[in-house]
Amino acid sequence: MGKKNEHHGGAWKVAYADFVTAMMALFIVLWIIKDRPQMAEEIAATFKKPLIGQKGGVSQTDVVTPGVDYDKMAAEQQIERLEKIAAEMQKIVNANDSDDKPIDIQITADALKLTLFDRNKRPMFEKDSAKLTKWGDFVMESLSWIIERNKMRVFIEGHTSAGKGPSQGPDYGLWELSADRANSARRALVNYALEPKWIVRLSGYGDTQPLVSADPASQDNQRITLNLNLLK
Repeated sequence: MGKKNEHHGGAWKVAYADFVTAMMALFIVLWIIKDRPQMAEEIAATFKKPLIGQKGGVSQTDVVTPGVDYDKMAAEQQIERLEKIAAEMQKIVNANDSDDKPIDIQITADALKLTLFDRNKRPMFEKDSAKLTKWGDFVMESLSWIIERNKMRVFIEGHTSAGKGPSQGPDYGLWELSADRANSARRALVNYALEPKWIVRLSGYGDTQPLVSADPASQDNQRITLNLNLLK
């Protein structure tokens, strides 16, 4: 007696059932949106750009709304974040309580520019030296924690006022002093909290870049500048 052939033909039924279910779902969606053009536009936009800042899969919370400028919204949120960081920095060093402000902060689209003044009343460094004063060390410690927490790239510049350089020999002038002060600021930031990888560049400019509003010999040109860029 020959062996009876076995047929496994049930798989096509499952596939057919799935197809019918999908068609019914499509019919229901089309029926719902036929009199709602706005909903149709939103559904179409979702399929064109389903994700905002995520990878793999549609987010139910990040729904694309037609007519919304998401780039502008992101830029505004970044400016708001920078403003909060700047306010925290000013509060810590009591910059708002001093007539002769020790720090100036400028906000750009994606960065903060901090100017730390080495003034006679509240010096950042010991005279003609790259050694931080107690005040300068306190400022660097405070800034270090804020910069590290916000994961910002750091560019450090040293500047001096015009005039006689430090009396440390003929081969040590304003260029060397400004570069050493920038490096001293770097060491302090890293010593307290900042990951070394966030330091991008150190520069010493001597007295070659005085502030526009200041006399080249003014103490306002004795300064350290920290350019802090948010990571993208």
